[in-house]
Amino acid sequence: MKFTLNLIAFISITLLFSQENELNLSIDITSDEKIESVDFKNFRGNITYNFNERTNFNFQNELTEEYLFEVKTKDSLFKEKVWLDHGNFNINLSLKSKSLQIKVVGSEIFDKTVEYNNGYKKLNSENASDEEISKFLFKELNKNIDNPFSYFIGLNILFKNQNNREVLSQLMSIIDSQPERLKSHYTSGLLTKTLKSKLNSGNINLSDFTFLDQNNQENKIFIGSNLYVLLDFWHTACPPCVKDHLEIKNLIDTFKEKKIKIVSLSSDQGNRIETWKKYLKSQNLPWTNYLEKETNSLTDNLEIRIFPTYILLDKQNNVIVYTNSLSEIKTKLEIK
Repeated sequence: MKFTLNLIAFISITLLFSQENELNLSIDITSDEKIESVDFKNFRGNITYNFNERTNFNFQNELTEEYLFEVKTKDSLFKEKVWLDHGNFNINLSLKSKSLQIKVVGSEIFDKTVEYNNGYKKLNSENASDEEISKFLFKELNKNIDNPFSYFIGLNILFKNQNNREVLSQLMSIIDSQPERLKSHYTSGLLTKTLKSKLNSGNINLSDFTFLDQNNQENKIFIGSNLYVLLDFWHTACPPCVKDHLEIKNLIDTFKEKKIKIVSLSSDQGNRIETWKKYLKSQNLPWTNYLEKETNSLTDNLEIRIFPTYILLDKQNNVIVYTNSLSEIKTKLEIK
């Protein structure tokens, strides 16, 4: 089955209409099963349209950014993300054999993201070395240095080199050199704040912070006779966090043997506090669990915005490992 929806979106600029900021989309949809609806939205949440409701609309949007297409059939929901700049674009959505593919003609940023993704997948399939992957990532970063997709590439560099301060400093230097108009883009905050947090976290004085237990009593973290303390920053709406807790639970005896105190710090607030309490009760996690306070929280102080985040400290509060990967913690501690 094939059907075509033509979508024209005009961006109106305050006081002045600029053709440079006009976004014209022509959508061609090919499917081997009946489609109930197609949704188009951006990740800031201020643009969302259902093609079945209207095919002509106006919205104000001056940003190059990432968009999401959602194609719904009777039994399934398919999602695919694309980056778009401004211009006249022909977009082909192809839903075949339960796989959604998107091609965009006319968008420079889309072409760059496809080139990047294909190159990254190829290196991973060839089991390329970390050095080869980092070289590729920095090359792509410089190719995209004048657009916000650079922040997405920067996050991948950060994840691949979380404890390599030399590489992170190099990345920070490149990001700092970008023009101010790009730094104000909504995608920049996550990368820059996480980078600064990692580069400024050589020592964390735990005595400066207090945390709440399930009875709303204030507590401090003491390492005691342990050699290390592993801080687990998480929240209940984070599926990878919950998954890691199951693995930690299975390894709790090994952590104790190595004299590692585990402290999970939840950033749940408001009505999610009760969810946090119910979660702890149902999971019966055999290690220390605290809730971050709304003011002067360690999570905010370190500007942690990616979850889970793990920080391993020694008895002098020195950061040994700062990562989003439990596997990296296990490798450092020689835990299998």
